[in-house]
Amino acid sequence: MSATTSARVSGASEKRLRRGATARKVVSAAAAYQSGGLFVALVLLVIFFATSSQQFLTSGNVNVILLQAAPLGLVAIPAGMLLLSGYVDLSVGSVSWLAAACFGLLAADQGWALVPAMLGALAVGAGWGLLNGYLTAFLGASSIVVTLGGLAGARGLGDALTDDVTRTGFGETFSNLGNGHVLGIPIPAAIFIVVFLVSVYLWYGTPLGRHLAATGADRGAARAVGVSIRALPLWAYVASGTMAALSGLLITAQLDAASPELGVGFELQVLTAVLLGGVAFSGGRGSLWGVLFGVLFIAILNNGLILLNVGPYFVNVAVGAVLFFVAGIDVAYRRLERLPAAPTSELDGDEAEAAEKKPGPDLERAQHGG
Repeated sequence: MSATTSARVSGASEKRLRRGATARKVVSAAAAYQSGGLFVALVLLVIFFATSSQQFLTSGNVNVILLQAAPLGLVAIPAGMLLLSGYVDLSVGSVSWLAAACFGLLAADQGWALVPAMLGALAVGAGWGLLNGYLTAFLGASSIVVTLGGLAGARGLGDALTDDVTRTGFGETFSNLGNGHVLGIPIPAAIFIVVFLVSVYLWYGTPLGRHLAATGADRGAARAVGVSIRALPLWAYVASGTMAALSGLLITAQLDAASPELGVGFELQVLTAVLLGGVAFSGGRGSLWGVLFGVLFIAILNNGLILLNVGPYFVNVAVGAVLFFVAGIDVAYRRLERLPAAPTSELDGDEAEAAEKKPGPDLERAQHGG
């Protein structure tokens, strides 16, 4: 090959490398700012519904939005942590119904006091989460298969325990848990705010968030640097089951009824909120603030379309379209991050080779808490 031909090939190769590096920067920036973009979309959504309906920004309707968002948000927080570490929980809707069913049996049929009955329901959720975590994190079973089994099994168990009969009449004190206010805020929303603030501290103020991200990015590398790749997902599953049970109790208190329809499709709403918030389905990348924006986006979209007398099926169409966009960004991000980076003029051969061996952006971000 002549020197001229070699130079042309080298030049073309360098151009491809630089184009790949530019494309990688663009998609990486889109992924990094996905939660910020969702926040902008959330603001625009609020402006649109506020100008379309005079009832949207009334205090009564804001309370309705908060009541809708709180149960979803409580479950979305541990769901985001699980997805960040490379696991998923599809059983949360059924577990919320099973916990509500157990509460109904204990409080209505067995005559237990409210607090012991509620603690029993929370224990059921935590126990189911422990089972999910042990099977997936310790025994290595597929989290999708295990929690799909939980989706069917927990709902079937709840139906069998209650004979598919709704329990009602738990009293004013319990009803106040779902419909009362504290400092002008609905009690479920106040509970969610407390849980969210604690989660913010755990996610960003302790190594937990970095360790979960490292587990999702590369379990082998995370284990090599001392991350407990089994215990962390296990406790995240316990938290997921507990929050699913708490969510079921709050919905039961709002309705004053433990209905077999409770939690149907709930797992899809939770997963949608988490993915909308920018948590990668493959793990290793995500933001708790993005999860919050995803929860609010779904709650506001549902509420606003109802106020505009739009059929509920359009909610699924809108969210589905956004999810397609999110999936496209995620696929492009993962493909382009594997492209070789263009060498810079400041690097010599040895330095360029070392740069190529640098950890991938997901693991590097996880190691540095980004």
